[in-house]
Amino acid sequence: MRFIEELSKFSYILHINVKTNSKKQGVIDNGEYLTIQVLAKPIKNKANIELIRFLRNKLNIESNQIKILKGLKSSNKTIQLEFLEKTEKQSIIRKILSH
Repeated sequence: MRFIEELSKFSYILHINVKTNSKKQGVIDNGEYLTIQVLAKPIKNKANIELIRFLRNKLNIESNQIKILKGLKSSNKTIQLEFLEKTEKQSIIRKILSH
């Protein structure tokens, strides 16, 4: 899975594509890349806010533990996740892809 990089047992980088203005919220995994569908349009940062809320709920972490490092105004984003305890890469992938 190339969309996730481990910086430490507490910190990970996600490389994702965001599809805005979708009919339903969800995740598409093609093995190489992760696409997250959000309902919001990319106006006034609404899609980024929905994306952070989506990840927060999936991973059960706080919003301040999620940072958009690159792609604030792009559909391709680099996101840093900071966990308070050791977290395995497979656990993150499982939570993100769960329905």
